[in-house]
Amino acid sequence: MKIFDLISVDRVQILDTADKAEALQSVCDILSTADTITDTKELCEAIFEREEIISTSIGHGIAIPHVRLESVSAMTVAIGIIKKGIDYKSFDDHPVTIIIMIAAPEGVHREYLSLLAKIALLLKNDKLRATILNAETPEDIYSALKGH
Repeated sequence: MKIFDLISVDRVQILDTADKAEALQSVCDILSTADTITDTKELCEAIFEREEIISTSIGHGIAIPHVRLESVSAMTVAIGIIKKGIDYKSFDDHPVTIIIMIAAPEGVHREYLSLLAKIALLLKNDKLRATILNAETPEDIYSALKGH
């Protein structure tokens, strides 16, 4: 499974915010546009609840908020890029610039964990992160991910 197979260019946005809650809400809203999401309210509440428990930051300016819900029919991904970075309460104290949000259906535990690991590994690539952060448009970001 490739991350590129789970996103579409309309679920990639460059965000202009300095606020974590606003950024999370924006990416939730983007993710909710997918046909695979049937309950937007449940999705957003679950994302915020998970974030209250523990930050989904993984270091390197990356956060991967993720949930598994019955109201999700297939693994779906949305991406928010915050070029100036936001205070995300990251364990490494670095601002988050890349948010990759994942919604998955119940019962796909192995695939879900595999996707989380692939995204983490993929974005540890300094060159790819720089390309994404220097991109001018969502289409450029989408293209950068196309080969991965």
